[in-house]
Amino acid sequence: MSVFEHTINPVGSWTDWRWQQQNSIRDELALRQACGGWEANVTANIERNLQERKMQITPYYVDLIRKSLGDDPITQHPLWRQVVPFWDEKGVADYDGVSENWELSHEMKTPICQHKYDNRVIIRLTNTCNAYCQFCFEALRTLELSTEKANANTDSFRETVQYIRDNPNVEEVILSGGDPLMLADRRLEERLDALRSIRDDLLIRIHSRALSFNPYRVTDELVSLFARCQVNAFGVHVCHPLELSDEFKQAVKRIQESVPIVFSNMPLIRGVNDSEEVLHRLFIELYRLGVKPYYLYHFMPFSPGASAYKTTVGNAVELMSRLKRRISNIAMPEYVLPHAQGKFTVPLVDFEAPESFPHFMTSEGQRYYRFKNWQGQWCTWHDETAAL
Repeated sequence: MSVFEHTINPVGSWTDWRWQQQNSIRDELALRQACGGWEANVTANIERNLQERKMQITPYYVDLIRKSLGDDPITQHPLWRQVVPFWDEKGVADYDGVSENWELSHEMKTPICQHKYDNRVIIRLTNTCNAYCQFCFEALRTLELSTEKANANTDSFRETVQYIRDNPNVEEVILSGGDPLMLADRRLEERLDALRSIRDDLLIRIHSRALSFNPYRVTDELVSLFARCQVNAFGVHVCHPLELSDEFKQAVKRIQESVPIVFSNMPLIRGVNDSEEVLHRLFIELYRLGVKPYYLYHFMPFSPGASAYKTTVGNAVELMSRLKRRISNIAMPEYVLPHAQGKFTVPLVDFEAPESFPHFMTSEGQRYYRFKNWQGQWCTWHDETAAL
């Protein structure tokens, strides 16, 4: 009996988050059998791409895919498309396996602590996830088969805690990764206790995609831990309305029992959620759950499959401008460009008016946008897929 056959007829273990991790699908054959098959060229693409990077999909998420399959080719399925490296050689042309999307070397105060903005730091608690988004902006940390990124250990975490103690201007700590909920409760408790001991008014925020990939991770013990350590905010990473299952919704409700602020961050991904209808459903359903749609991130340029996942800034502004006229403001996230020198909230105005968002063209017809970051420095964003 294959893993997926077992998941269709779960026997007790299905709702155990550890079982979900342990029985994740990591190879093309098992996934193809679970999903009912696909064309030989898709198999060839996946197998080639898996020579250089990881794939891991929980049985829970595979089941979401399986239950929502339609008549379209599976390469167009919005959940399958997120977690499978399906693209051909052209899809990796823009990913060099070296360039960073977000971390600048001078910002790394310890091997796992990034201090970009004045009042907050990000701590990378782990390099692993329940499942791997193939567009991950931390691809060098999570998707590479052999990453050079440091994984958190006792020494690097102790060094990080001391850095925060020594810098009282740090008002908030963001726990990220990978996914911090990959840690067992005992290890996570050690980390949260150490941070809470720094001072009572330190804001603690957790970012996770566990609710999309493995919602069973949200246990009574985890909720109690969040309450005892006074976690201030929880960021849900989600991409598509199909991910808002009954299990997802139950996990949100449980987190809301102990965490006062629950919000969502969402990447804008071509072929996944780059449509007005899909974003409308996603934003409104999150609002109904009491989750504030916070950021809609433009796809970050240095990720595998960039050519398959990128939409244009112009298309994004069009989408968000239409949505802003149609749905409640509280359900509208900010649309941001996550530049390495600091994210920029894109104005939802007449996009072609130079005074609203200056841009210029190269002789090759490529489009660039210029904006000032949080420090007043001019930044340039290359909109490589712009249809001109």
